[in-house]
Amino acid sequence: MKNILTLCLGIVISVSSYATHLMGGQLTTTYISSDTSGSLYSLELDLYRDTLGIDVSISQNIEIWSLDVMGNYNLISTSTLSLGTSGTVSTMTSVYGVEIYHFTDSITFPGNGNYIVKWNNCCRNEAIINMTQPGSESMTLLAYVNVNNLSPNSSPTFLAPPVIYLPTNNVWQYNPLPYDLDGDSLVWGLTVPLSSSSNPPIPDSVLGYQFLSDTVLYSNLTAPFSVNSITGEITWDPKMAGNFVASLTIQEYRNGVLIGAMNRDMQFVVVSDTNNSTPQISNMQSLPTNNLGYPYIKIAPGQNYQVHLLASDADINDVVSMGSFGESFGLTSAASTFSYISTGNGNEIEGTFSWTPDISQVRVNPYIVVFRTSDNFFYYDETVQIEVTNNTTDFEDFGVLKTHDIYPNPANTNFTLPLSLTKKKVIEISIYNILGVKVSSEKLNLSSGNHMIVKKFNLQSGQYFVNITDKNGLTIATKKLLVVK
Repeated sequence: MKNILTLCLGIVISVSSYATHLMGGQLTTTYISSDTSGSLYSLELDLYRDTLGIDVSISQNIEIWSLDVMGNYNLISTSTLSLGTSGTVSTMTSVYGVEIYHFTDSITFPGNGNYIVKWNNCCRNEAIINMTQPGSESMTLLAYVNVNNLSPNSSPTFLAPPVIYLPTNNVWQYNPLPYDLDGDSLVWGLTVPLSSSSNPPIPDSVLGYQFLSDTVLYSNLTAPFSVNSITGEITWDPKMAGNFVASLTIQEYRNGVLIGAMNRDMQFVVVSDTNNSTPQISNMQSLPTNNLGYPYIKIAPGQNYQVHLLASDADINDVVSMGSFGESFGLTSAASTFSYISTGNGNEIEGTFSWTPDISQVRVNPYIVVFRTSDNFFYYDETVQIEVTNNTTDFEDFGVLKTHDIYPNPANTNFTLPLSLTKKKVIEISIYNILGVKVSSEKLNLSSGNHMIVKKFNLQSGQYFVNITDKNGLTIATKKLLVVK
């Protein structure tokens, strides 16, 4: 089989005076059913357009290639997607308008085997700095899929949409959220973007590409461009303004066998904007972490868990918003929810993630949730891993302890926390301020029965979070506390 590292698709995010109409895209295939005619898949093509550029054609051509026994790919069919019958157009707001063209259709693969679904168009943005001839390079989107009606497979994808702008000389985070519908193992990393095909269907790499991790040219030493191999989160502290492209590749494994691949090209527009701050979540440090220091939450099936996050922007006139992405929001049963409200404290908002998973959602691999803050120009992502488990040896059996609302709330110098235990237990009660700094902590060795814990404090007026954790540091409950002097 051809090297699947070369089987990827390109997304170009480009906004400048040199911009073409294309700003990016994504191509995915999802298994629906099989019968004697073959395997039916849904096809989704997303294209991003700069509204200052030329229009996107409402008809897009798709090619399907099949791998034969000799190891060669053969073109077996082409189809045309028409926006009028199989798609929608939406608009996302930024300094420049961005239109998102979403095409949908169904395709039938005639039999089991390896296939490539391909889309291609020209050309990339001439303003791109980290390649030699961007204006003459095409953009190709590919989805590689192994079709087997006895073991159905959908191509991997990214759940979080791309972003456009980020500031120079600031550590920035973004998570495209790699995901596989079938639960196959994913491996992701950085690769060279693809152009047109001199030997179809495999595209050639663009000429003269330079990785953004280069600390001489593009990255400050504080945070060279990198992708976290566990969470998928990208971190970067760019040292210069301009238009840059990075390409993420996903490889999909099942039972140790490589069965699929795709990637996303993203163009980042780095600006020297010292007058606009990036919105941030202020209390991420209050979340429990694993041994690697990543935010990591364990939930028992049937247990409701809420995460309360505070976000704000140093620019008092900016309007802050928060979104969330992840597999848990698309579950057919017991899905998670997210919403945010204004706290009334300047432009600060409070986002609430809530989830009561059921027994079918217990698994070893954690669910990954991304929380994205925005001031409608800059974006910043925070990533949390959530494990649903009924393993009491790891989990300390949350049914042992039940908590109630603290009172009074607002409080002045103390509050009362009612709780009940079915057996003796060591717990820790900690108070965190809105910056996620622990300002108070107390360990208690409690007997079974009902308890009224009175917690005295000397805190300034403001909002705080009260965390109740077990002896292993796992969070049992989190309560909001408002202090008024």
